[in-house]
Amino acid sequence: MAPKKSSKGKGAAAEPTREKGWESSKCSRSDLESLVKQDFLPSKSVIQWHPAFGDARPYENMNEIIGFVYFERGLGLPCSNFFSGLLYYYGIQLYHLTPNSFVHTSVFVHLCEAFLGIEPHFDLFRHLFHLKPQPSSAKLDVVGGVGIQLRQRMDRVYIPYKLSQKVINWKTRWFYVENHGNNLPPILVGPPIQRAEWLKKPLDMSQIPELLEMIASLKKKGISGEAVAFDWIKRRIQPIQSRVNFGFEYRGKNDPSRCSEEEISNGEALH
Repeated sequence: MAPKKSSKGKGAAAEPTREKGWESSKCSRSDLESLVKQDFLPSKSVIQWHPAFGDARPYENMNEIIGFVYFERGLGLPCSNFFSGLLYYYGIQLYHLTPNSFVHTSVFVHLCEAFLGIEPHFDLFRHLFHLKPQPSSAKLDVVGGVGIQLRQRMDRVYIPYKLSQKVINWKTRWFYVENHGNNLPPILVGPPIQRAEWLKKPLDMSQIPELLEMIASLKKKGISGEAVAFDWIKRRIQPIQSRVNFGFEYRGKNDPSRCSEEEISNGEALH
C-alpha cells in the first residue's frame, strides 16, 4: 500500500514533501492520458499504468516500475533490450537516471541504427560513456542519483549536441507502470549503489576504431545530436523502446515500430 497521509491536527507541522529522497508525486491521470494522446505512452489497455498523485514515495511492487513523464527524450515502454541491459549491467533503476541520461542513450541508439547501420553497440557505448554519481560520490540522490555522461575528451570524437542544463520539477512527475515482461529491475526505492562497472571501459576494442572512423565521417558531414533526434522524431519512433525493427530496417510510414501513422511537420519536430 502507498504510505498514509499525515493525520496530524491543525497547527501541527506539515508533512514534508520529501521522504527518503522522494518528492510527492504531482502526476495525475490527465497527465498520463496526455502522454497517450501524444503517442508517447501506450494506452492503459496495452500497458497497465496508474497515477501516483499525492504519494510521498513509491510502494514496492515486484510487478511495477516507476516511470517519469519525460518520454520526449526517447524513452518508450516497454524498454528495449539494449536499454534494460544497461540498467542491469550498471545495477541501477530507471528512476536513478537523470533526464539527460535518456538523451545520451537515445542519440547513441539512433545514431547506431539509422546512421551507422548497426545494432546498438554495447562496447562502443562503454567506450564513449561512463556513469557519474549525482550530486557527488559522497552522497547520491535517490531520484536522479546517477548520470550517463561522455568520458573526458570523447567530445572530440563523438557527434556534437547541447543538453538542457536544468529540467524543472521533473522529480515530482512520477507514476506507476506495469513492468512489462519483467524487462526492467523491480522497485527498490533506495539510492543507486556505486559499482566498478560505472567507470569500466570495454576489454574488446577490436571494432571500436572502425566505428569511431565512421562517426568522424558523419561528424564532418554536419551530423549532430540534434539532427539525430530530429530524424527519430520524424520517424515517430522512440529509440529506447522495444521495437519490431531496428532503425536500419525502417519501412517508412507503415513501419510497425512507429508510435503513430500520422506524419509530423518539420516545425513540430523542431519544437
